[in-house]
Amino acid sequence: MPKENSDTESGSGGFSRRRFLKIAGGSLFGFSLPLAFSTNSRGAAAGLKVGAILSLTGPNAPVGQTIRDGARLATEKINNEGGIGGKIELKLVVEDGKTSQTGASEAARRLANRGDIGFALGPLIGTHGAASQPILASARIPQIFFGGDARFTDRHEKYPLSIRFGTQRSLQAAPILKYAAEEREQRKLFLLAPNIQPGKSFRDVTEKILNRLEGVSLVGSEFYPPFNRDFSPLITKVMNSSAEGLVIGTGIPADLISVSREFDRRGIDPRNFGYYTGQTPNGSVAFRNQVVDNGLGNGVIFSWHYERANFERDFERSRPPESAVKMEKAFEEKFGGPPDSPPSASWGWGSIYIIKQAIEGLISERGEETVLNMSLTRDLPGEAIGYLLPEGQSKTGPVVNTPYGNYGFLKCGQFNIRLGVATFREKEQYLLKDRGYGESLLDPLCPS
Repeated sequence: MPKENSDTESGSGGFSRRRFLKIAGGSLFGFSLPLAFSTNSRGAAAGLKVGAILSLTGPNAPVGQTIRDGARLATEKINNEGGIGGKIELKLVVEDGKTSQTGASEAARRLANRGDIGFALGPLIGTHGAASQPILASARIPQIFFGGDARFTDRHEKYPLSIRFGTQRSLQAAPILKYAAEEREQRKLFLLAPNIQPGKSFRDVTEKILNRLEGVSLVGSEFYPPFNRDFSPLITKVMNSSAEGLVIGTGIPADLISVSREFDRRGIDPRNFGYYTGQTPNGSVAFRNQVVDNGLGNGVIFSWHYERANFERDFERSRPPESAVKMEKAFEEKFGGPPDSPPSASWGWGSIYIIKQAIEGLISERGEETVLNMSLTRDLPGEAIGYLLPEGQSKTGPVVNTPYGNYGFLKCGQFNIRLGVATFREKEQYLLKDRGYGESLLDPLCPS
């Protein structure tokens, strides 16, 4: 697969990152190949099992179920086309993370204890991902995580088989904060965030970014219990301050819905008093049903990472990523319509296709016989992660095609995604700024 054209970074000596991954993953290729031939020689299609930790119950269940549907359909599509490399059939094993840190940890243990899982997808919420990361790492199961918790990639050297197909807090915050200051000229902002690590991280990121915007500041910030339902006291504090806009430091749909309802109850119009969120709320079926379809979303400003051909926009129209078009077409063919939430479905769909592209990239590099005779639960998954990460002077690894755009992974396992700014107009998403808006405000996405 082609390498993304990008700037280079200084090397770190002659120690190869892929060699490091092989050692960390327990799969020194030269030693494991004979075992792979003796235990995994196969003429018929082999089965590669991909686990998934998703919130199928609890407050975030609609999002988790849509991610599952995207992964299921991608798995079915690949298998119907002959499998990965025409040889490897995919099997999806889904565990319910129950929208809780404990549930995510228990789901990770179930996958780790099976002994037959090659990769794990999810979870979505940051603290759940941070909790599941060491469990899966101890079982040497590569993890493709979706949430924004910075700890996940900060710990990449310790857990080198984990990568993030999602957005860090800074990626989510920079576009909306720049838009508030420069386009809406709202320079006094109030932050509400859940009283958990991701919420505190979002506040820290917000303060750092606002320091780079002249004359813009937080006039107040408050933490609240996650999945809060009653925002009346908090909104009272916001409106009694000198704030010109409100930043919600979470992407949890239940919280965003509750804030929208409180705005509506008080007659606050988001087009006048800012409502900013760093994660795409239309990635939630519940947010669309309870907020957008009821006309309460007009003027809400959020960062976007998914686009459709029929989205109106303020900038020159461009064609959506090929993978997004393919995913929506597959849903149309199977179910008669697109997914309820394409952004959520894309986490599942995109992750499955990232695995496919990584393995097929290995085949193109090393040859079919070598790759297809690797162990599906030890050697091949680790080698696939190594293929995705940059080596030598490259800034990113090979470009992979996803519904969020065609990019590579950075050295810390962060997908080098770019975000824009969007709102809702008359119940439809409207794109205000193109991908990459706000990037001048960002620190490097990987720890130095």
